[in-house]
Amino acid sequence: MSGSSALMAIGHIFLFYILFLSQSHEKRRGVGKGNRKDARGTHPPNNALGAGNFLVQVGFGTPVQTFHLTLDTGSFATWVRCQPPTSRCPQRQTPLMFYPSCSSTSSDAPCWPSCKYEQWYKDHSKAAGNFLVDTLRIEDDDKVEYEIPEFVFLCALEDNGDFGKASGILGLGLGNSSYKFGTYSLVSQTATMFDKVFCHCLPMLENSKGYVYFGEKARENCPFSGSYTPLLRKPSDEPTSFYYVNLIAITINQKRVPISSAVSSPGTILDSGTVITRLPSSVYSALRSEFQGWMTNYPRAPPDELLDTCYHLEGYANPEIPKMVLHFENLDVNLDQTAVTWNANGKSKVCWAFAANEDGLTIIGNHQQQKLNILYNIPDQRVEIGPGKC
Repeated sequence: MSGSSALMAIGHIFLFYILFLSQSHEKRRGVGKGNRKDARGTHPPNNALGAGNFLVQVGFGTPVQTFHLTLDTGSFATWVRCQPPTSRCPQRQTPLMFYPSCSSTSSDAPCWPSCKYEQWYKDHSKAAGNFLVDTLRIEDDDKVEYEIPEFVFLCALEDNGDFGKASGILGLGLGNSSYKFGTYSLVSQTATMFDKVFCHCLPMLENSKGYVYFGEKARENCPFSGSYTPLLRKPSDEPTSFYYVNLIAITINQKRVPISSAVSSPGTILDSGTVITRLPSSVYSALRSEFQGWMTNYPRAPPDELLDTCYHLEGYANPEIPKMVLHFENLDVNLDQTAVTWNANGKSKVCWAFAANEDGLTIIGNHQQQKLNILYNIPDQRVEIGPGKC
């Protein structure tokens, strides 16, 4: 069934899913390259840094139990905090916890009885449990916008670490049969409905709304801007969740800094689950020097966690921030000024919103993706990026 015929079958449902920028000063900590056993997931680094989670309202089970999950294009597994499915449905339920025993549509996943899975993070936090099957509903203010029956997701019996206000992850990363449990990605499970096409726009302001569309609605509401960058084939020894593209260079002010394939291999990852963009150390140093030169008229401020280039801008009505452009293969993306800096404490402390990555990996984080329509067209192996309406 094509994406358009699936939409016809469910009565022209308008696929507009609301995202919320969390106000929490907690952040899900970064995931690193851990032990790549078959039943472990990995994720690029993403250290804690204030508010930065983008949350989507998701319902599981029948009757529906509703949660806020972090939208994450950097991991394939959707998971939610969960009680063991063998326990009885209690009269009193713990908030932010899914109870499979209270759902009439819950059942074992096809992998049963070998459904154990662990999602590891760089700070040694993790989510671990078993895959289950139940109905998934993506909601907007308690109104069901779309319903996916028999959806396979991770019932996380254990989650150690800081995940902020999120009760789990809505994984929009890639997945395929060559990776254990890889076919359980949302993209794979809804392939006949949405043809592996989706787009999102992440809002800039706290409590503001963004959107994510799937299938034909993604094409309609994130229209082609005229250019795209190709998705790269992933190395066989890398996790299959990531979307790799070719970032050729970055311009700040008038200085263009090239990014060679030798420095950033196997490519650049687009990841909505990472907050701040990570750059190879040599590239970061060159761009930071240019940024510092532009900001010499402003007083310096102490570093803010992983951000080491900060300034006191209180009392400056319209501080001049240098423009930045991301040069992808076949596509240039002009960053909004709000994507160039991070407000650590309102305008009283503003930091350059990039960080160095000593292992050479380049990751475009969600702070640099704000206010952009980003459309993932997996069958055509390309990503379209243009101005958004969020």
